[in-house]
Amino acid sequence: LPLAACRLPLAACRLALLVTLALLALALLLAAPPAGAQTTPTDYDADDDSLIEIRNLAQLDAIRHDLNGNGDASHADYIAAFPNRDTNANTLMGCPAGMACNGYELMADLDFDSDGDGDIDAADHNGDYHNAGAGWSPIGADATPFTAAFHGNGHTIANLFINRAAATEVGLFGVVSGSAIRNVGLIKVNITGQNRVGALAGSAASSVSIANSYAAGQVSGDSNVSGLVGYLVGTITASYAAVQVAASGSGGGLAGWLQSGAITASYATGAVSGNTNVGGLAVWVAAAGTVTASYAAGRVSGSGNVGGLVGTNNGTVTDSYYDRERTGQSDNTGKGEPKTTAQLQAPTAYETIYRDWNVDLDGDPDTDDNPWDFGNDEEYPLLRVDFNGDGTPTWEEFGLQRRAGPPGEPAYHPAHDHPESYYNPRYFMVASCAVGFTWTEAGVTTATLNFHLGLYTRPVTLTLSLWDGAVFRTLQSQGLPTPELRRDGRIATVSISTAPEQTRFRLDSEYGLNLVLGYADCHTDDP
Repeated sequence: LPLAACRLPLAACRLALLVTLALLALALLLAAPPAGAQTTPTDYDADDDSLIEIRNLAQLDAIRHDLNGNGDASHADYIAAFPNRDTNANTLMGCPAGMACNGYELMADLDFDSDGDGDIDAADHNGDYHNAGAGWSPIGADATPFTAAFHGNGHTIANLFINRAAATEVGLFGVVSGSAIRNVGLIKVNITGQNRVGALAGSAASSVSIANSYAAGQVSGDSNVSGLVGYLVGTITASYAAVQVAASGSGGGLAGWLQSGAITASYATGAVSGNTNVGGLAVWVAAAGTVTASYAAGRVSGSGNVGGLVGTNNGTVTDSYYDRERTGQSDNTGKGEPKTTAQLQAPTAYETIYRDWNVDLDGDPDTDDNPWDFGNDEEYPLLRVDFNGDGTPTWEEFGLQRRAGPPGEPAYHPAHDHPESYYNPRYFMVASCAVGFTWTEAGVTTATLNFHLGLYTRPVTLTLSLWDGAVFRTLQSQGLPTPELRRDGRIATVSISTAPEQTRFRLDSEYGLNLVLGYADCHTDDP
């Protein structure tokens, strides 16, 4: 208080003020660390594997300022993302003494959609990664590529949004060179670029090794547009893409141009549309490129040099296939072998077309145990890859084609379900239903089925099928009228009247895999 407000004699007030100031100074002195003392730096390599740990998007964004992955960056954004870091050259960032850091690893799942509304906009993360509508700025460029290791540890990066229609080398990474990228999943991606566009990287420019990684969502652009990597000099192993690829020029389901290197034990299941050089798995395999033990099963469309597996092949394609029914392609010109859906999904095919799929995944002299799970006669081969190393394969690790349904859902059956409808409702579909019954004096005669679905943002052709007691059959084949899809924003509502035993339905889309995108079991034994 001012001395004027003191109610004691002036001398006493002055004495009280002096005592107060002295006590305050003593408190500050006691709170301060001893002269020369330092706080313990934060250890950003707690597991001592020489990989700097990433736990949030700010840290992911900051690695653009440390492209060689050693942690020796002075940019303000990097310092802010990794506060209180060890700057000692011998133990920089907490990496083991005398061993420099050489890359980064994810320690948590990351999501660009912070408010959970399905739209990546300025409201997410305070607009830090919105960039006035352009979205994420890819890490690395031709002159300054990302050259470090990047390990996902089985974690995912969700809702990566990029809208840079005039940009070259577009993806989470723009250009990587000499990098080893492992065990990372990109889900719900929405990426637009021009040339060399991929969910993971626009360009893997030199001796890049990508393994046990996957992407799902949608990618669009002009040329060398792909689900995972737009241009590749290196290897892709035990990886897949469930990405809808739309190119005005060349497009591939997993990779764009394979200049040199190999795609091994990998697959693509998304629809690919383009103009010239369009492939279900890859755009172009050059003379020094190989494709082995891989397949494609998404719709493929284009006007020239179109292939169910590879658009143009000047290299070597071995023991690799595509679904001629679902891709809509039937070429057999050294670009992969066409097979029917039944041939690709039969477990007994392991003894025939898949007999040479025991491939070498780790580079040792011996082939590995077969990395594939052939499931049953309603499943394509799935990778037996434990992406996160926990010893328990999950539905992501099985290629988005197999999972155990969450509590309250009908028991999973591959003919009924397709997991994009579970994890990616923005781009695919979610279905729910309610049954109302019409009663007569003779009892129940019809059941009215109502359901709604969030529609994929591009036009799709939908097919509704009902259970006839033995199999799912289309409405047309059962003599039932085709329902009208009435759109209200993103919602479509359908009402049909069926027999009570037909209140189990499935919904298929010809845009993409032509697999089931929604499933619900509305049947009740006691209406």
